[in-house]
Amino acid sequence: MNHFKLFAHGEEFDVDAFLAVTPLTIDRTWRRGDLRGHPEFIQDRHPTSGVEICLGPGRTLSDGEQDRIAAAFLEVNEDALKALAQFPGVTIFILGLHHYVELMPNVVGFCMSPSARLMYFALRVGLTPTFYVDLDRKDFDDEVS
Repeated sequence: MNHFKLFAHGEEFDVDAFLAVTPLTIDRTWRRGDLRGHPEFIQDRHPTSGVEICLGPGRTLSDGEQDRIAAAFLEVNEDALKALAQFPGVTIFILGLHHYVELMPNVVGFCMSPSARLMYFALRVGLTPTFYVDLDRKDFDDEVS
C-alpha cells in the first residue's frame, strides 16, 4: 500500500463543491456513505467525504526524497492547499509519508520527524504530517543467514 499522499476529509465536506473551484489535480474522491474497501470482503461505508492527492510511490522513495517532494509540492501549491484546509467541512488534513523499515530483533524502537523545511510549509498550509510505518521484523535466523 502507498501512504505517500495528501488527503482531506470531513463529515460535512462537500467534495463536488470543492472540485468545482480548486486548481489542484485530485487523484481520488469519496463521499460519505460510499462503500469502502473491497466490496467482496468489506461492507463498511465511509463516514466522511474526502479527496486524496498521490505524491509518489512511497514504498520505493526514500524518506529524504519524500520529504523533498512533499515540501516542493506544498510550496508550489500553497494557496490552493490553504483553501482546501479552510474549505467548509474539512476537519482532517494530512500529509502521509510512507516509511518502510526492516527491524532486527535487537531493535526496540525508533523515532522520526520531518525536515524543518517540510514542517514550515505544513504549518503555513495548515496540515499535519503523519508517518505511516510498515514494519518488517527480522528473526535472529534471518540475521545470521
